[in-house]
Amino acid sequence: MKIKTFGFLVLGFISMYGQTAVIEVNYETKIIQDSINKSQINIYSSTLLCNSLESSYYSREAKAFYNRNSNETKTTGTINTNYGAIPKYPKSVSSVYKNRENLIVSMPVGRYIFTYEEPLLKWEILNDKKEIKGFKSQLAKTTTDTGDTFFAWFTDEIAIPDGPFRFKGLSGLVLEVYNKNRTIEIYATDIKKSEEIIEPLHYITNVKTKSKNQFLEARKTYQENPSIYNGNMRIFDENGNETTKKMTDRIKNQTTFLD
Repeated sequence: MKIKTFGFLVLGFISMYGQTAVIEVNYETKIIQDSINKSQINIYSSTLLCNSLESSYYSREAKAFYNRNSNETKTTGTINTNYGAIPKYPKSVSSVYKNRENLIVSMPVGRYIFTYEEPLLKWEILNDKKEIKGFKSQLAKTTTDTGDTFFAWFTDEIAIPDGPFRFKGLSGLVLEVYNKNRTIEIYATDIKKSEEIIEPLHYITNVKTKSKNQFLEARKTYQENPSIYNGNMRIFDENGNETTKKMTDRIKNQTTFLD
């Protein structure tokens, strides 16, 4: 019932300040790397700052790391690549920034962060209902553009169409998400009002693509040969043309754009 109490406070806060009122939702993500040996579980903690207009989803470790290194780069002109420094290199570096209907996702490929526009999900509302942390919740189902099936429990009692990662666009806040074979599970652990500013993470080695397919192709290439994206950077566009980015370019230009 603790989160339910927070919920009443949050609802009052939203009612008082309207669409721009910011709430903070903390999530725990469990990822099973091997669907056969389910004892191998990675656990990540992430934060969602959201209101009715925009949101930012990230790990606190990543935000601290990139803010520190961004400030150092502006001051010294160099990038701190000592991952053992404090704050240490984060366990999860991905993030999602939403502004109205625009959903911008940043995902790692080696030492680089690829940023691309994520297509919005189409949801099917199911009949299943249950109570989660004191909130009346309903189940929804979606199939992603890569063919993965996910289920999400959302509550209209917090009428913000947001949730963890790309799982947004329902009529209320998403409290739980899992995929069909339960190798990915995301749970809300804490909800409260916030005074923080909603903004995207400021990455150092950022590659902005014009389509998600460029990110998917780069990830596939990296899986086949990880050394490619830990040194000079090979990128293939949608037409099969290769663009090579050198590690020295990371210091000269913090953000790289793919044509």
